[in-house]
Amino acid sequence: MVESFGEAVRRLRADRDGMSMRKLAKLAAVDPGHLSRIEAGRRPPTRQIAAALDHALCAAGTLAALAAEVPARPPPLAVDRWSRTDADTLAAALAAKTPTADNALHLAHEWLVAEPPQTYELRAGRHVGVPIVEQIEQRIHQLRLLDDHVGGLDTYDMVTGELDATVTMLREAAYTEAVGRGLLGAIGELCQLAGWVTADAGRHSEAIRLYLTGVRAAHAAGDRPGAASNLSSLAYLVANTGNPRQAVLMAASAVRGAEAHAAPAAQALLLERLAWTYARAGAAADAERALGRVEETFDDTRPDEEPAWTYWLDQDEITIMAGRCWTQLSRPLRAVPLLEDATSRYGQDTARESALYLTWLAEAYLQANEIEPAAEVAIRALMLAARAHSKRSTARVGEVREMLTPYHGVPAVDAFEDAFQASN
Repeated sequence: MVESFGEAVRRLRADRDGMSMRKLAKLAAVDPGHLSRIEAGRRPPTRQIAAALDHALCAAGTLAALAAEVPARPPPLAVDRWSRTDADTLAAALAAKTPTADNALHLAHEWLVAEPPQTYELRAGRHVGVPIVEQIEQRIHQLRLLDDHVGGLDTYDMVTGELDATVTMLREAAYTEAVGRGLLGAIGELCQLAGWVTADAGRHSEAIRLYLTGVRAAHAAGDRPGAASNLSSLAYLVANTGNPRQAVLMAASAVRGAEAHAAPAAQALLLERLAWTYARAGAAADAERALGRVEETFDDTRPDEEPAWTYWLDQDEITIMAGRCWTQLSRPLRAVPLLEDATSRYGQDTARESALYLTWLAEAYLQANEIEPAAEVAIRALMLAARAHSKRSTARVGEVREMLTPYHGVPAVDAFEDAFQASN
């Protein structure tokens, strides 16, 4: 019996020490859910995806050859127009005045109980189908992977441009209800990514607006986990730049709104952000309980059921968040071992994250009165931040510099200050 493409991928994964589907998806820059469907034979591989999987699995061209034999899918059947969601209002939200944290808090509770917006008849436009939505989803995932390696100052135009193009398609194209929901879901995901990138570029007010638009788009698409992702991302931003207690309420609303609908990794990510808001609010016991729930929930992760936006969450990221929470709560004896362990596995290819996480380790060292190690780690963070093009990481290095100021005269601290002055 001839081996199918999906069977070949599964066999090759098993041959490589049982490589997980999530790891292969990350190596090949493929959405894990889409990869699961390819392995199960429910989706044919494109030539580009087949080549990427071939390279990731060191298959020497066998997967690429198999993909060439997979018959193309028949074109979708023609369908009539449908009555769509109020796309004009959604698009107008992108240009609305900046909401306040109080507006966000109101919306956090409203979306839990509200029905999706009413739909209206689509105006004349070009018909688009399922393949377009799938292409957009792949492009979104590529942008996520790009964001792993470059900062928001570099990716802002790309991500917001992709969002604008997708919103234009939603407003002007003709499509079925299912395709319309797919476009709305894509806009929800793009808003979350654009909000993150925009905040990383230092545009916090714009990021708030994007996250709120993402909540509405994902909710209208019937994607409650996606709405929760936008809402918890907003909570994370508000915890860092506004009122942490309001952020707790938003993050808790996101967890409650998605708990019956989200797969385990998605739930774990929402719980991580809830733990962070508790830490920022000084609620140590609540933060510890939330961190415990993260570990318990993540243990049940099912890669083939997880949304693509959870691809980056792994045990190291969970450890980092726990260390950050304990640093925020001034518990260095708990924070330092966690941060030392996890940061040892981050490298130059993730400059922004490495810089950010090292600043938390430096702060935890200072709390433990370990001044020289703190300054040495701060120098490493400074060098990485200079490469990251991220205002977020640059600002964090500046905060650590302020923390080191009282220790001028210590050789390592003076070396950090000299390096800081030379880089500015």
